[in-house]
Amino acid sequence: MVDTIRTEGGGGLRGEALALVAAATAATTAYGRADLTRRLAATRGRLADPALHILVIGEFKQGKSSLVNAILGAPVCPVDDDVATAVPTAVRYAGTPVAVAVYEPPPDEVDAEPVREGIPFDEVVNYVTEAHNPDNRRRLRVVEVGLPRQLLAGGLVLVDTPGVGGLGSVHSATTLGALPMAEAVIFVSDASQEYTEPELAFLRTARDLCPNVLCVLTKADFYPRWRTIAELNRRHLEVARMRVDVFPVSSPLRARALRDEDVDLNAESGFPPLIAALNDGVGAGADRLATRAAAADLLSVCGQLRLQFESERQVLADPAGQGALVERLGAVREQADRLRSVAARWQQTLGDGIGDLSGDIDHDLRARTRDSVREAEEAIDGIDPGEVWDEFEPWLYRRLTEDVVASYALLQARSAELAGQVEAIFDEDRGEIGVSLPETDPGAVLETIRASAAIDAQRMGKGEQGLSLLRGSYGGMAMFGMFGHLVGLTMMSPAVLAIGLLMGRKAVQTEKERQVLTQRNQAKAAVRRYADEVTFTVGKDSRDAVRRIHRQLRDHFTARAEELHRSTTEALQAVQQAIAGDEADRQGRRRAVEAELARIDALRRRVLTLAPDLEAGRSSEPARPVAAGR
Repeated sequence: MVDTIRTEGGGGLRGEALALVAAATAATTAYGRADLTRRLAATRGRLADPALHILVIGEFKQGKSSLVNAILGAPVCPVDDDVATAVPTAVRYAGTPVAVAVYEPPPDEVDAEPVREGIPFDEVVNYVTEAHNPDNRRRLRVVEVGLPRQLLAGGLVLVDTPGVGGLGSVHSATTLGALPMAEAVIFVSDASQEYTEPELAFLRTARDLCPNVLCVLTKADFYPRWRTIAELNRRHLEVARMRVDVFPVSSPLRARALRDEDVDLNAESGFPPLIAALNDGVGAGADRLATRAAAADLLSVCGQLRLQFESERQVLADPAGQGALVERLGAVREQADRLRSVAARWQQTLGDGIGDLSGDIDHDLRARTRDSVREAEEAIDGIDPGEVWDEFEPWLYRRLTEDVVASYALLQARSAELAGQVEAIFDEDRGEIGVSLPETDPGAVLETIRASAAIDAQRMGKGEQGLSLLRGSYGGMAMFGMFGHLVGLTMMSPAVLAIGLLMGRKAVQTEKERQVLTQRNQAKAAVRRYADEVTFTVGKDSRDAVRRIHRQLRDHFTARAEELHRSTTEALQAVQQAIAGDEADRQGRRRAVEAELARIDALRRRVLTLAPDLEAGRSSEPARPVAAGR
């Protein structure tokens, strides 16, 4: 009765692809092509990791942890009315229950790896909750939990994220930063109310960063109007032009159904449609993408292996055409030589593209932060910072966080576009070069920012108001009392007292305005200071990210150019050896060559069963870059 989420793992599409990679590796090893063998090893590494990362995100206290527990049928994530998740909890398969705390590296060691430490399984609550780890004082990046659950055996990794708390600040940035590295996102909101504007804005951003988004409406057993709320949420999504499904669920009913093995109660909980959507839309899609990328690599390897034998077969079958064949192979090798040159067209395209990318990303970040600062200053001109700064400061953090995440999303999109432009230069490889781009994490960058927009925002106290009133009143009474003495009025006459009171009230008002003006200036300075720190820190990291992308693209395409050059060189050598042999040798060699070609063609036909759209050598649909360094 227990639902499962499929990720093919060692069977299905991935299993067939792994078998084909093994066969191709045996061929490249036998033919002495160590370069192609290394390429296939990387392909196998991507296929062998069937991990399906699903992020569970949403506001505080919306039932995210209960949802994860209900899916798994185990109380792995702490759940209580006064418990809030402070650190992401990644739950994956393990033979026995285990837990590992992953700490951020020391702030002064920029290139250091995260520190991993095993922790007792029953003490996970002491690391991941706000009560035991307030504001993540332990500086944890994630807590990894392993469970012996069949549901997780295929590679499913459920990540329970901290509540994004107003959908802003560091929690929001960390969550958004992880979205490009996830295969799917489950956005959680309970049935107490319809989506708010901040939630819809967050959903739009999440949809841009991760195409597979599912919305879950929790606590359907607790709120009688959950059907109305679900329909309102669907309308909001439709108006926002987001094609996202909404799944109302009840985690307590699911837990009871799993405990009692009650199929009807499990259906009533709403979880079967959710898990089916993860299977059909996410799990199967991830397998298709992984196997299609592997098929493209395999076809490229088959093409390069075939080049040598096909050239040799042609000269053995038609010795009279050997001159034209040698000439064609020489031209192809020259073309491969040009691809290896620093003056190659793809090198120029890459260099120009990286320069444009760096400038555009820097300008985009500065333009976004400038607009946010201008909006913040305009808002400050109409408020009393002493009264509303507690609400305004988180808004500022959220707004600049959104700017940073949007800038990094633009960096990822433009990087993939540039990779496609460079790839187009490699027509010799028929567009079958799949490139891996490094992911960027804005959350990790924002956590390094030490500046804040805090100000000494104070309201004028009653004592201070009384002192200003007394000072103003006394000054007014003294001034007008001397004038009244000339016309026969005493200091304590009603007219003088009234004038003194009015002057005192005016003094209080003037002092309030002076304080508000002073605090507005302080607030604007704090906004600019924080924005400058964000621009400085994030700008440096984005430039570093551009350099990393440049190096990875350069090294990737250089390796492909070297492969092409070696393939053409060996094909030319094989042709020359065939020309030098006698008739008996040529006949024997021709049979051997045709046998090798038959094996390569058989392998190629099996590969095409995985991705028939690659039959023509170039798919009309651009392949999504494979995320590097998961």
